[in-house]
Amino acid sequence: VSQQAEDATRSLDVITQEIKRLDRVVRNFLNFNRPVDVKLKKDDIQPVLQEVVALAQREAHQHNVQILLHSGDNLPPIQLDPDLMKQCLLNIVLNGCQAMPKGGSLNISTALHNGSLELRVQDEGVGIPPESREKVFNLYYTTKENGSGIGLATVFKVVQLHNGEIEIDSDVGKGTTFTLKFPVA
Repeated sequence: VSQQAEDATRSLDVITQEIKRLDRVVRNFLNFNRPVDVKLKKDDIQPVLQEVVALAQREAHQHNVQILLHSGDNLPPIQLDPDLMKQCLLNIVLNGCQAMPKGGSLNISTALHNGSLELRVQDEGVGIPPESREKVFNLYYTTKENGSGIGLATVFKVVQLHNGEIEIDSDVGKGTTFTLKFPVA
C-alpha cells in the first residue's frame, strides 16, 4: 500500500470520527432547552487540546495564524466529556483565528490555579468592544457577517455543564483572552 493511500485512509478515519462527534454535539445543542447528554469521566485535558490544535490548523493556516500550545506538566485530570470539551475549545480557537485578519499568534496555555485547571486561549485579533462582551455568549448573537451566533453560546453551555467558569478579557485592536476554569477531579 502506498504512503498516499495510507495517508488518505488516516485522513478519512479522522473525518469519520469528527463527523460522528459533530453529529452528537449538534444534536445535543439543536435544542438548547432540552437537557444535554453529558458523559463526564475523569480524564486528562492534553489529548483534547492536541486534537483541537490539529483540527484548527487549516483555519489557522488560511488566516496566517500560528497556534502555540504551552501546557503545564503533570496537570491533574478533570471531569470532562471529551467530545463536548473538544467542540467548546475548537469554537474558541476558530473564533480567535478568524479574529486575526492580519494573522498573528494564538496561544493556548494550561496551569493549575487555586485548585482549578485553567485554560487560557489568547489571540492577537481585533478584540471585542465592551458593549458586545456581555452579549457574546447569547444564543444567535453574532458580529460576524456569516456567523450563526451558536459558537460561543455552545462554549458557555459546555463550560457550565463541566461546572466551570469562563472569563473574557479583551482590548480592542490588541486581542482577546478567554480563561476557562474547571475544578480538579
